[in-house]
Amino acid sequence: VQDIEAPKTAVWNQILDLDHYVGKVSKVKECKNYLLKMKPDGSFKVKTKMVIGVMPGYKYEYYCDHTYHPDQDSVVWSLDYDKVSDFDDVAGHWHVEDHPKKPGCSRVFYACDIKFKAALPKPVLNFLTKSALKSATSWVKRESEASPDSPIPSEFQFEYAK
Repeated sequence: VQDIEAPKTAVWNQILDLDHYVGKVSKVKECKNYLLKMKPDGSFKVKTKMVIGVMPGYKYEYYCDHTYHPDQDSVVWSLDYDKVSDFDDVAGHWHVEDHPKKPGCSRVFYACDIKFKAALPKPVLNFLTKSALKSATSWVKRESEASPDSPIPSEFQFEYAK
């Protein structure tokens, strides 16, 4: 759980702007959407290729299938099973809500589980299971608070405004 001194729109601006994770999110070397479409229920399907470089010689490529639910202020994701990823499985969830006591602020919930295809060296495992969790919310806090007036990315705004 991470409290952020910025409104939900600024937080969603950061989380949903997957094409610009490189340079903001530690260890992300590539992040590019290859599908973005609105579904009949008003949610959005976003498929993204991601490459992370954990340490020299350890780079992982994987393909995520995200579903953004504007009406629930949440994104869930798993692997895109139509593609071959370096991880055996990945599942995660972002949820953003108004802070219960601070107007104009947000509370962010994040969870992510990774299943590996093979045993990993301890430093790599520690990064992927411990360090990554802390950095996952800290970058959102830093970037959202630096740009509190940022809107929801335009490709998601129409449905979010309902």
